[in-house]
Amino acid sequence: MINKNEGKSTLSDSIGHFEDRACKTIELEKLLESDTFRSKVDIRDMKSVESRAKEFLLVANARYNSGNISEHELAFYTCYAIENQVHELRWSNGLYDEELQPISDAMRNVEKKYGLKEGEFWHVSDAPDDFLQLAAKYDAVLEKKLLETFEEFDAPEMAQLYREDPQKFKELHSIGYSSVFTKDDNSRLLALAHIYELEAINASKGEAYFAASVMLGSAIETRLIITCINNKSIVKEALQRLGLSNKTLKSKNPLTWKLETLIDVCFEAGWLPQFETEKFVYSRHAMANFLRSVRNNVHPAVKLKTQNGLSFGKEQYKDVYHIHQLLTSELNWPNKRLSELQGQS
Repeated sequence: MINKNEGKSTLSDSIGHFEDRACKTIELEKLLESDTFRSKVDIRDMKSVESRAKEFLLVANARYNSGNISEHELAFYTCYAIENQVHELRWSNGLYDEELQPISDAMRNVEKKYGLKEGEFWHVSDAPDDFLQLAAKYDAVLEKKLLETFEEFDAPEMAQLYREDPQKFKELHSIGYSSVFTKDDNSRLLALAHIYELEAINASKGEAYFAASVMLGSAIETRLIITCINNKSIVKEALQRLGLSNKTLKSKNPLTWKLETLIDVCFEAGWLPQFETEKFVYSRHAMANFLRSVRNNVHPAVKLKTQNGLSFGKEQYKDVYHIHQLLTSELNWPNKRLSELQGQS
């Protein structure tokens, strides 16, 4: 039972949240209306680039604080402004030469020692150890300069994440990049499937097994859509054998099909074959439909109608996770990412 005072506090917090959102949205609109962001930047002028980077970060943070973008997109925009605009330009303009030039000279001496001519390079696997040690030293200086630049431009949390959890840093940046630049449906679907699978791993780590299972169901649906989109002629033949006309489907686009239809088509196309062990025969078609039923339990009416229990536990999630693995092993896309993420937990 909720205490009345607690209820009032919760209501007050919610109202306060949206008032704060409204104020920050107004601040964002004012920033975007500024003429400053319409002016051109001279990339030969370091101060001009640095000033624009600060303005870019101001807008990115304002968009994040107003609920306009996610932390993934904020991470990408932060890296773009600091790393791509400022750090790399400082490097190319020679601002780091005091520390880097002696290393570069030493690397060139090693190249000459081993007979490399101007413009020739080693493959990493072929380079001698003394050259690799200098290259690592060079990279370490660049990394130190990048972290200093993050701190300088008021992004210490990115510097900390880069140092302490490089995999998480890479993940945030990668998802942010996909959100900003990926435009075609196929690439966006691939990125979306990865996000669903990442969400599933994060949810399972927090023992939110029902949420994790729903995400894996959505991931499989996305993967099936991708498979159908990329194999139109095979899908057309499967539809004909199933007797599914465009009139029945209402659309040729797999994005609009029900998950049940996607499963049937992929099964008919041969992408969900059964497999046998010494003891049993397993149906991937039935497994896919089980995953569909789990995903559909996100609807209260379906949950009450189809299952006695209201919760979803760890052992049940294990079934969903391994079904995801067994299904994806036959689809025409790499099936490594989720296993790698699970292994890191």
